[in-house]
Amino acid sequence: MEMKAHRNGGGETSVTVGTAVVGGGAFTVMAGPCAVESEVQIMEAAEFIAEGGAAILRGGAFKIPRSPYDFQGLGEEGLRYLRKAGDATSLPVVSEVTEPDDVPLVAEYVDMVQVGAHNMQNVVLLRAVGQVDRPVLLKRGPSATIEEWLLAAEYVLNEGNMDVVLGEQGIRTFDTRTTSTLDISSVPVIKQLSHLPVIIDPSHASGASAIVAPLALAGRAAGADGLMVEVHPSPDDALTEGPHQLDRDEYFSLMHALGIVRLRADIDLVDREIVRLLARRVKRAVEIAHIKVEEGIALRSPDREVDLLADVRDEADRLGLDPKVVQRLFEEILDYSRQEQRRAVGAGSEDDPA
Repeated sequence: MEMKAHRNGGGETSVTVGTAVVGGGAFTVMAGPCAVESEVQIMEAAEFIAEGGAAILRGGAFKIPRSPYDFQGLGEEGLRYLRKAGDATSLPVVSEVTEPDDVPLVAEYVDMVQVGAHNMQNVVLLRAVGQVDRPVLLKRGPSATIEEWLLAAEYVLNEGNMDVVLGEQGIRTFDTRTTSTLDISSVPVIKQLSHLPVIIDPSHASGASAIVAPLALAGRAAGADGLMVEVHPSPDDALTEGPHQLDRDEYFSLMHALGIVRLRADIDLVDREIVRLLARRVKRAVEIAHIKVEEGIALRSPDREVDLLADVRDEADRLGLDPKVVQRLFEEILDYSRQEQRRAVGAGSEDDPA
């Protein structure tokens, strides 16, 4: 039977990359230079990238330029610089791997492994990244259909690595005014077909820094889970792809334009986490109720409830929250937990645990 692990079963997955999350309600920005050119360059970029609010630092150490005579990247030296910059700014890092034999090396330094657009159907490479304990960012090939893109992801998933993020960076069309045509429509289509998170890369699609921001905003409006944008301290001096990389001011302008959206997305993510924690708490309370019934112990523990409410008031006060408001919230949580416990064990009394 053909496995279809990417198929949407009614929900969406999120992928954890170090301290960052892609998907699940978050709008995650990955930013950094096209290529790591020196330790000074990546450190300077990382500092203002972190200041601007991006969640993940990107940087190329192994490059596949159009010409064999162009800059090929610093290799492992670049990975060391990238890792150092990420650690210094508390940002997880992502970098592209271009050869199957280099997968273990790249995975040693990064929090997320990227498979570039020109390697999307490199089956040997896809299988290799599927076997490492790192999330994978899979870029769409310039001539690939959406189905081919998803089937490429299937090679990674089929190796047991379920942490895959899809990256749309443009497809080849007849127009030459941009490097590629960013396929905004692929975002909602992917959302219908797959549970995998999808981000956009307006830098590679545009070929010009001036249109990166409009494409980024369009992708966010279409429902993308984030974006990857190329940022350089001095784009005019960049060794690769200078015209489409943002400088510091352009990057901050983009992040400002995305600011409200990013903050709202973060609130949505926190709200979902609160619900998940509530479900976890209720599940544990029900498990305790079953154990107490089996052992003939009274369900309710009034002393524990008093202690719990005192603890949450103290914690609320420590965090600058109103203790009375927090207590009311927890009284509602306790009441709901008691209802679920009574329902689970078939009890009708008020002897319920806190």
